[in-house]
Amino acid sequence: MFKQLVYIEKSIKNHANTIQVLDKIQPSQIVWIDHYKEVLNQTNSNWLFNKKFQKIVLAKRENEFYYKGSHHTSNLGHQHFYYNTLALNCLYHCEYCYLQGMYNTPHLVLFLNNNDYINATRQLIQQVGDIYMALSYDTDLPALEKYYPYCKEWIEFANNEKNITIEIRTKSHQIDFIHQTQPSDNVLLSFTLSPEVIQNRYEPYTPSLEQRLKAVQNAIKKKFKVMICFDPLIYTTDYKNIYTDFFNHVFQSISAESVVASIGVFRMNHQFFKRIRKNGNRSDIYYKEYSIENKTIMYPKNIRNEMIMFVQSELQKRNIKDIFIYE
Repeated sequence: MFKQLVYIEKSIKNHANTIQVLDKIQPSQIVWIDHYKEVLNQTNSNWLFNKKFQKIVLAKRENEFYYKGSHHTSNLGHQHFYYNTLALNCLYHCEYCYLQGMYNTPHLVLFLNNNDYINATRQLIQQVGDIYMALSYDTDLPALEKYYPYCKEWIEFANNEKNITIEIRTKSHQIDFIHQTQPSDNVLLSFTLSPEVIQNRYEPYTPSLEQRLKAVQNAIKKKFKVMICFDPLIYTTDYKNIYTDFFNHVFQSISAESVVASIGVFRMNHQFFKRIRKNGNRSDIYYKEYSIENKTIMYPKNIRNEMIMFVQSELQKRNIKDIFIYE
């Protein structure tokens, strides 16, 4: 993260949240802009090079405070499934991540008008009733909590709004916000875990498996509802051995009765996939055998089905009762 320079929209120059974030970042240079897309949508830039010098953009979201949930993810049984984008792009750089093909640049955009998101969600609840809201699949919110308390504010909102269930998904181990809030039945903390061999190869800069497991243990101890996400499952010729050893290790550290699980095999929007290859990502992930179904890159159906059935069976052996499958 290149924090010496921060871009800020002129409209929020004197906003209290802007001042609060700047006090934490302490940049040596500020560049004032009219709109965050001036930075995010820069053309003729090298995405991978810019990731090494990723900058922060402070902005205000003017509209579209939520979206209908994607078919690439599970609604966990809820009729009304939505997600929002409190921030764009991520501190981490997982090689399989679709964000590399979604935006022109990797620069991190933080929307500081969180209250507008919450108020729009209140209005949505009044319109449709009970909803399931996934917070910012387009970033890792707990990893950003050191800049702005998104998780804390949304948990407090959910604790006072019985008609919403929120999901906060993360690879981060920095979850101090759980000590500043109260757990409730409509707050779900989702931790993405990967075997060490997969993490070391495809998830640079992310916390280690042991750090993440410690975070899961702390969340359970604090009485939060926890979901363990095994997603994306990455195919290798010896994946069964890799994931069997992995599950043994995970559930030696975590009580199966304390969590639910979700599983999903690697998949990506076809246009994002093509764009990532064009941008120069040479990870072997982008040069394997895939099929294209509904404009989505996937492993061939026989491999997908085999992996899902294997992992589902392994989790059931370890007494995981609730397993959600993302396809």
